[in-house]
Amino acid sequence: MNEQTRRQWAEYAVRAVNEAFPDETDYRNWPGCQQFLPHAQTCAALIDQWQFTFPEAGGLCNRVGYYQKDRAQYAEAEIFYQRAIAIGEKTLRPEHPDLAIYLNNFASLYWTQGKYEEAEPLYQRAIAINEQALWLEHPLLATYNNNLALLYHNQGKYEEAEPLYRRAIAIGEKTLGPEHPDLATWLNNLADLYRDQGKYEEAEPLYQRAIAIREKVFGPEHQYTTEVRDNYEELLREWKKGKGG
Repeated sequence: MNEQTRRQWAEYAVRAVNEAFPDETDYRNWPGCQQFLPHAQTCAALIDQWQFTFPEAGGLCNRVGYYQKDRAQYAEAEIFYQRAIAIGEKTLRPEHPDLAIYLNNFASLYWTQGKYEEAEPLYQRAIAINEQALWLEHPLLATYNNNLALLYHNQGKYEEAEPLYRRAIAIGEKTLGPEHPDLATWLNNLADLYRDQGKYEEAEPLYQRAIAIREKVFGPEHQYTTEVRDNYEELLREWKKGKGG
């Protein structure tokens, strides 16, 4: 088998595994990810060996990185995300939304490890790309603003976090509707920010609205609902204590 044929078969393998590897956003697919992980790792070696730069190679690396991050295999995930971004930068337009996805996911990996300085420019770049690639009121842009806000919030940079949370909520209200579960998450996050600053009056209606959305979507006893309700109850305890109650 000559070199050209070997390269062609290697490309077929990468494309086939990319097609078979489950979507990273559905946790029900995790057993399938584990099944195909050895094949994906072999494909990563082929990508490196043949310097493949077609979009499917980048997509596969991103999904494998996402799966490994979820399994706390951070070193392995970092390598796959780096591959995905390098391929995306070569094969996609500089403002392509898929490149923003890779950057956001890589930033989330750093955020999970407390590597905030490394995560911040990746989140910022993902937002900048989507502001060019998509209209300024797109759900992905809301997600990325929320993610960067969480990063700042976790560092105590409240002034930087607040406008990002507000922007995420405003975009979500227009693009997802007033009862979408993602909107409830962003409302809860802004309420958490206000609670951390002792701004209880600002936080209260946000928690109440988030609870109402999640009760309608998931039911009153679902974990997602009780999580927000617990945050609201903590707010009420802190507020009462602050009043000397």
